[in-house]
Amino acid sequence: MGGRVETEITNKWGKSIEAGFQQVPDVLIRAQSKLGIDSLSLVILLNLTMHWWEKDNLPWPRPSVIAKRIGVSTRTVERKISELTDKGLIERLPPEKTDRVTIRRFNLSGLIKHLEPLAEGYREDYLSMRQRKNNLATPAESEST
Repeated sequence: MGGRVETEITNKWGKSIEAGFQQVPDVLIRAQSKLGIDSLSLVILLNLTMHWWEKDNLPWPRPSVIAKRIGVSTRTVERKISELTDKGLIERLPPEKTDRVTIRRFNLSGLIKHLEPLAEGYREDYLSMRQRKNNLATPAESEST
């Protein structure tokens, strides 16, 4: 990332952006109820996506780490992970040994599969909103002549 977008993000968030950021599609938040997930499940998904920067390098945060971040018990996070799995939004893969630790990755392809058709319903709204913003940002042609 660089140039204008990086400058805009830094202008908006200040130095807090230096501690990291993530990219998620707006439809994840807009369609939360259509996905059938509560706010806690959404925060857990955001914690998973926080660790997912490359498509083929699936995230593997421990439920205990997520629980500590959001102030709930590990068991609560594990229950929500089970619910997300039952809905087909995530898949918790079998344990995998690395050089130092054993990890369990999360596959989020189910979430993407669920979001893509929902995005179509929001796409027109998004494009209309962008057009309205652009129209407000540029003076009307009649005013400039």
